[in-house]
Amino acid sequence: MPTPPRDLKILYQRSGNRCAFPSCPKELVYSGNGSAEHVALSEVAHIVGRSADGPRGEYPLDARQRDCYENLILLCEEHHHVVDSQVYTYTVERLRQMKADHEALIAGATGIAVATRAAKQPETHLVREVVYSTLLPVLRMPRYVYGLACEFDDSQEKLAAKEIKPPEDAAEMCPFIIRGGTLYCFNNLRYQHGPFRALVGNQRPRRYSAREWWDDENRRAWFVTLLNRSLNKLTGRKKLFLDKKHHRYLFQADEPDTPVEVSYRPLNMSKTSRFVVWNPENAKTGEKRDYWYHLAVSLKFHRVAAEKWCLSVRPEMYVSKDGVVSLESEQIGSRVTHKKSRMFNYDLLGEIQFWRDYLGESKPRIVFPFGRGQHMIVSTALMQSEIEWPGIPEQYAKPFKNVEYDEDLFTLSEASSLDQEFADEDEYGESWKDEDEEEF
Repeated sequence: MPTPPRDLKILYQRSGNRCAFPSCPKELVYSGNGSAEHVALSEVAHIVGRSADGPRGEYPLDARQRDCYENLILLCEEHHHVVDSQVYTYTVERLRQMKADHEALIAGATGIAVATRAAKQPETHLVREVVYSTLLPVLRMPRYVYGLACEFDDSQEKLAAKEIKPPEDAAEMCPFIIRGGTLYCFNNLRYQHGPFRALVGNQRPRRYSAREWWDDENRRAWFVTLLNRSLNKLTGRKKLFLDKKHHRYLFQADEPDTPVEVSYRPLNMSKTSRFVVWNPENAKTGEKRDYWYHLAVSLKFHRVAAEKWCLSVRPEMYVSKDGVVSLESEQIGSRVTHKKSRMFNYDLLGEIQFWRDYLGESKPRIVFPFGRGQHMIVSTALMQSEIEWPGIPEQYAKPFKNVEYDEDLFTLSEASSLDQEFADEDEYGESWKDEDEEEF
């Protein structure tokens, strides 16, 4: 029977790449002359011959045991020939002792090497630390999506937007999409004074469960589009411009060659300011570069569990000629790469802090209002987890104090009001529900 692969592995590993013959200095893998190819010089010898006619084959050992690890010894080609040619000198007992002595020698030598290496390594003390992600948890999604038939097709959304009236509450957002001649939005279309009243007319709008949309591949994509258009509304109010080509939002100067500066709360201070559009200087000469940097951000909603969503925040850089006019694509790559290559973990955390503070106005939550009872709430506290690891070297470790924003009377009052509206939405919306309404 052939030798089991497991037994061969044990033999090779315990032999340590050395011939088991006493005082033989040979390694069993040859890689000399600068060749990339390695040559195996080892031979697996049987202590008791594989057959009765083989060397030491008359020794009483069951045939099933003759190809097992205990009956094998690893030798170089020369000494394999020696022990098989001189069977009366190299008896079964002598070869067994040779094998045992060699494997003990290898085990002892490697054990000393490992212990020596371990002694040279400084003792590692693990610490428990909090790791912050680039994700903001969504605390609440709008419960419903409303739909109604309209005279516009999918390509005429800009025309349909002209029919939307300013909402009574200036803070209310009105994102919508048109799919297959039906307009969908988060706003309650049954509200007679709503911003979509000109499009509703005498129709009976339908109400769909947002949760059921999430489980349908096509409608989930529509839902995400509504979320992204909600981001467009939020960022527009924050005076950010949408870079449609790269799906990101950025600051832009009102006039060419004009830097832009904003105030915000950094990682470890109550307030400061920074340039978000600026003309960088050459560090050596102090001369202005021939391009401008803009802070930018990629924002995306992700469904991370059946009932859980989050908003990812990825800081970006945008490059222009003068604070307004974009550079050609081939001129941008190296400049952005150069800038990002100098951004380490703490720098990235600082950029995340800037965006969550700027978008959330230093408040505990970002609210997307879609009318009474319909809103989305995103926490400004970064998703985090604890890990046990050696930690960051002391010279690079820096604190992060503004992990969460404190509640005040205004934010508490707003949260209470939103909770009440959300709880009342079923009763408020049910009064318009048709008996034959077809839920998705």
